[in-house]
Amino acid sequence: MDRLEYIREKVDSQITQLSQENLRKFAYIHTYGVAQVVAILASLRNEDIELACIAAMLHDISLYAENCPHSVHAEHSATLAKHILEESNLFTEGEILTVCNAIACHSNKLSRQDSPFAETLKDADVLQHYLYNVNIPPNEKDKVRLYYLLERLNNQKK
Repeated sequence: MDRLEYIREKVDSQITQLSQENLRKFAYIHTYGVAQVVAILASLRNEDIELACIAAMLHDISLYAENCPHSVHAEHSATLAKHILEESNLFTEGEILTVCNAIACHSNKLSRQDSPFAETLKDADVLQHYLYNVNIPPNEKDKVRLYYLLERLNNQKK
């Protein structure tokens, strides 16, 4: 079984249950957008692309499945992701730990001390928000991360 498609089906089943069409639309755009961005960043940074996409698909799952307050959604999403990954019997303990740790800290955009895998998820989350509408200024904590991310990407092409 394709592990990424399995996770996509699980996430889609939660998103489709959202009652408001505009929330469903944003959930799909953001979730799949973060997964696409993280695939690019993970390939540039030699991270596990499949696991990065899985983390991206699950990074906000508690917002959709539990209507969790945004202030604690990262930790709640990590807990829910752990349950989904364990239940699937498709992932090793190490893979589950890697994915869930990245999800748990993805909201702490000011910290740059987490694992390279977790930092990749944070960067993808910020970049997707920016790319959704470049006319909407990023919040203060995202602005700093976005600046350094764009600078790093610009330097890679030189």
